[in-house]
Amino acid sequence: MTVDRERAERAVAEFLRAVGEDPDRPALARTPGRVAQLGAELFAGVGVDPAVELTASAVADVAADGPVAFRGVPFRSTCEHHLLPFTGTVSLVYLPGATVAGLGALVRTVETVAARPQVQERFTDELADALDRALGPRGVLVVAEAEHACVALRGPRIAGAAVVTMAARGGYAVEPGRAEALALVRGGG
Repeated sequence: MTVDRERAERAVAEFLRAVGEDPDRPALARTPGRVAQLGAELFAGVGVDPAVELTASAVADVAADGPVAFRGVPFRSTCEHHLLPFTGTVSLVYLPGATVAGLGALVRTVETVAARPQVQERFTDELADALDRALGPRGVLVVAEAEHACVALRGPRIAGAAVVTMAARGGYAVEPGRAEALALVRGGG
């Protein structure tokens, strides 16, 4: 996605005026440009299909009878309700069908899905869907745990509380597969 920087800069300047600030004062003069650049970085995943990276890196005909678990992948995203960050880790487990993904591609897929305004529940579902579509696995489980700045900075103002979301597909959507995948996320298995 390409951000319309000029439009974004005008919007930030107007927002500063709306809260009683002068966007032309020296300390704020470059702020609209900085925020426009930040928007381009934070929302680089808007309109990007996360499965493309996985499909491009997929290795076919790998003899993998057991699950693949990639735990504790850090991410940062932006809550679409308040445009504040939520940060945490995500664990991805899949039971390969005919293909496996490169670990770097898994990380880039997480980064792509995280780089858009959203809610954590959708983030988790979109990752599970991308893995399922790109790799054709027999099962997928995604578990994300994150702290939300909107909870820490406004409303209840509770710092340190984590939200955990989970999405499962195929054999990991039902028992006993789900229990096996969760054991891998927790460090057992």
